Amino acid sequence: MSAVLREGEVVQRNAALGLRFWDVAAATSLIDGLKVEVYPVTRPNARKPALPNPSGVYVAHRVDGLASFEFDASSDPMQAWNDAAAASPPLGGRYRVEVSDPQGRYLPIAFDADLPARGVLSWLAPWMSPPQPIVWPGDAGSPPLLLIERIPLFSSPSRPPPQPLAVVYAQLREAGSGRIPAWCLLAVDIDGVRCGLGMADREGRVAVMFPYPEPPRAVLASPPQARSDFRWTLELSAYWSTNSPPLEPIPSIPDLAHVLGQLAAPCSVIDSLSSPAPPRRLDYRRPTTAKTEGQNAADASWLLLST
Repeated sequence: MSAVLREGEVVQRNAALGLRFWDVAAATSLIDGLKVEVYPVTRPNARKPALPNPSGVYVAHRVDGLASFEFDASSDPMQAWNDAAAASPPLGGRYRVEVSDPQGRYLPIAFDADLPARGVLSWLAPWMSPPQPIVWPGDAGSPPLLLIERIPLFSSPSRPPPQPLAVVYAQLREAGSGRIPAWCLLAVDIDGVRCGLGMADREGRVAVMFPYPEPPRAVLASPPQARSDFRWTLELSAYWSTNSPPLEPIPSIPDLAHVLGQLAAPCSVIDSLSSPAPPRRLDYRRPTTAKTEGQNAADASWLLLST
């Protein structure tokens, strides 16, 4: 079918979904090259891509089941949104959004959204009543940093750390069982301040990337001495539940609600199996690999968690 556009006519097309992603490590939303797919939760084969616009917002068009909304011909630009808000049952319903990175910089993530969603989507924590944005963990700002109009993306362990970010690597295992805590969250604190939050991949490998904290105060000298040997003491904490995300079978793409819901389930990071471990150190411009001290040689590279 073809259409003839007359001079002076305006074609209006409504976007059912707009997404802005957030690089947790580099604290930026300028992210290109992602693969974003949207489909009704009951029809996984009806996938449609969401593509970035010049502002970096990924926009989904031709979403399955929303053609009448997208091509609404009303003279009032708001009529389609008003109709969608008043529709009973809901016009589009629940959709699944899957995000992956063909370049391997970020770990995959998926979440549900009710469409059409006006404006840039703010993901709402489903475990809250009513669902609402979460406060980003560790944020001490006033007002607190809310997860509004941003979908967090965690670095993959193979991502080269963007300069000049610090990085802490670990390979996680559950103490005793040796199970892989897939999609577990690992946090880094320095001097009691949350600096970084990372997510383990399906194999339990994690890279927590974050900006270096302020260097220790320099000793007064004349002339001032150039220094690049800064060092900080860091502490690790983990968040993981054996049921969320499911332990068996390990999902290939974690659900955002399951991942962030783990923040309510802290677990212990075991520093040493045999004796008090020395403090963990972070040296300027040197990646740090965290492991549990006192393990057998065959397991020496693991960082053990205790649930």
